[in-house]
Amino acid sequence: MTIKTSKIHAMKTSTICLLFFLLAVPSLSGAEDIFALVAKRTSQDGKILDLSGLRIGTSGAKQLAGMESLAKITTLFLQGNNIKARGMKALAKSPHLAGLKHLDLWGNLLGDLGLKAISESPYLRQLESLKLWKNEISDDGIELMVVSKNFATLKTLMLNDNLISPDGAKMLASSEGFPQLLTLNLFRNEIGDGGAQAFASSPNFPDLELLYLGQNSITDQGAIALIESPHFPQLKVLDLVLNLLGEATTMAAFKANRKGKTQIIYR
Repeated sequence: MTIKTSKIHAMKTSTICLLFFLLAVPSLSGAEDIFALVAKRTSQDGKILDLSGLRIGTSGAKQLAGMESLAKITTLFLQGNNIKARGMKALAKSPHLAGLKHLDLWGNLLGDLGLKAISESPYLRQLESLKLWKNEISDDGIELMVVSKNFATLKTLMLNDNLISPDGAKMLASSEGFPQLLTLNLFRNEIGDGGAQAFASSPNFPDLELLYLGQNSITDQGAIALIESPHFPQLKVLDLVLNLLGEATTMAAFKANRKGKTQIIYR
C-alpha cells in the first residue's frame, strides 16, 4: 500500500512540476522571434543552443529547422517547448542538424510519431545522448526505434516517464542497435518483471554503467534476475527504487553491495 501511494504521489508531483515549468515561462511572441532567441541563446563558441522552456511550439520548431546557423550546433536543449510530432518531424529533416551530438527533448509531447521522425532521420545519426523523458512514448515508438540505424553512437538514452510496457522493454533488450550505450533510464514506466528479466538475460549492453528502472512494477523476481545477471560486467549503478520489492531483493542487494562492484539502490 505504501509503495502504491508513493507511486501516485510521485506521478502527481511530476505532472505538477511540468505544468509549473511550462506556465512559468512566457511563450514565443512576435516581439522576439526564433531568430533573435537563437542568437541570444547560442554559446560563444557556437556549439550549444539552449531554448529550454520557451514554448516555441510546432511553428517555432519548423523555423528552427530552416536555420543555416545551426550547422555548428552539437548540443541542443529543447526542454518543455511543446513542439509535438510535427515539430520534431521538421527538425529531423533538417540537414543543418547533422552535426548534433546531444539532444534534450524533455516534455515536448512528441509521442510515437516524434520518435519515429528521430529514428528515420537521415541527419540525426551522430547522437551521443538523447533525452526523451515525459513524451508519451509507447511500445509502438520503441518498435520503430529498435530497428533504426541512427543510434550506433548513442551513449545516454533517457526514456523515463513514458508509457513503455514489458513488450517495449523486451524489444529494447533484444535490440543490437545501441552498442555503445552507457546509461539507460526507464524510470517510471511499466516494464514489470517481464521487462526486467529481458534486460537481465540480454547480452546487448556489455558496456552499460548506469541502469535506472525505478517505479516499474518490478517484484523480487525481476529484481533478483537483474542483480544476479552476468551480462552487465561494467555496471556501476542499478536503481530499483519504488518497485514492489521484498526481503528477497533486500538480501540479494545486500550481497551484491558487499562486493562493491555495483551499487544496488532499492529503497
